[in-house]
Amino acid sequence: MLRPALRALAAPVSRATLALAAVAALAACSTRNPYANDIWYYNPEPGSTLVPRVQSGPRNLAMFRGDTGMPLDWYGISAGVRWADIVIIGEQHDDEVAHGVQEALVAETLAAWPGSAVSMEMLERDEQPIVDAYLAGSITEDEFVDRTGSRDWASTGSWHLYYQPVVDAARHAHAPVIAANAPREYVRRARTEGYAALEQLPADERALFSVPLRDPPASYRARFKALMSGDGAHEVDEAKVDEILRSQRMWDATMADSVVRALDAAPYGGKVVHLVGQFHSEHDGGLVSEIQARAPFAKVLTITVQRGEAFALRSEDTGKADVVVYGMRTPPAWRNFQAGPDPDAVHGPVPEQPLPTWGYAY
Repeated sequence: MLRPALRALAAPVSRATLALAAVAALAACSTRNPYANDIWYYNPEPGSTLVPRVQSGPRNLAMFRGDTGMPLDWYGISAGVRWADIVIIGEQHDDEVAHGVQEALVAETLAAWPGSAVSMEMLERDEQPIVDAYLAGSITEDEFVDRTGSRDWASTGSWHLYYQPVVDAARHAHAPVIAANAPREYVRRARTEGYAALEQLPADERALFSVPLRDPPASYRARFKALMSGDGAHEVDEAKVDEILRSQRMWDATMADSVVRALDAAPYGGKVVHLVGQFHSEHDGGLVSEIQARAPFAKVLTITVQRGEAFALRSEDTGKADVVVYGMRTPPAWRNFQAGPDPDAVHGPVPEQPLPTWGYAY
């Protein structure tokens, strides 16, 4: 016996009714929050997922839905990855717990969905040939790091500690690594000259960056201004905010375009995991907005990793991402150092002050 919904579909209907039904179906199926869709492979009973009292990364941390605060576990995150086409993991650049979460999710995604790709804010489009040469085994790790100028990307020796393991996981899986960001020269020129001037450049230069296709949410500028002013601790010039925001938005647009191109190039079922400073992706900011402008039907899962131990979603983190993950009270001892040119050298504890999560100042 047909269920009522199927019986209704079997009855004669008008073209207009079918059109309305199609629109309603699209509206009901969110491309932004997998857990809002009541997905069949992840629908736990309320209270069935517990927050670990003893937390250890990356699979046994406190994890929550960013909208409702409902606890998640690693299987819940994996279910979200299964649902998604694009997975964005927002980091604080010097947070070792965040990098552990990234490494685990990248490795599992590449293993479970062959043809998936890793996309990185930390590499720029003109460096793609160097990345490809390393993945092909044509150059050594040291050559790759030196030619991209990445060794101290987040802090002294940080590339070897935080980002090289991700690149090597992709290399082991024969997966692409996308140098997603715009070269800094063009980001600087976006700030000083504006987008219109950049669009007049020759085609080979225009291929190295993308300009925004839509305005981000109004809250994006407000958050950016708060960041520049130290949450209102000092005055900032409004024109200066808009000037630097042009650079920020070029990063967003170029990374979004790189991610969407990688998704288009992936085989059926392939996903793109993008690593980025969390300001770009939180609250559906500029990066997510630009992805939606280019691929409105792509399903996007956002994950943000926050510092410190927690046993419930903090109020200030509500809505930051689909999934909010918290670190441990104390970082893993084996990661609590800055590696120099010699990866075994210890140069003291990681600085307490978090690095910016929105890029470089110009």
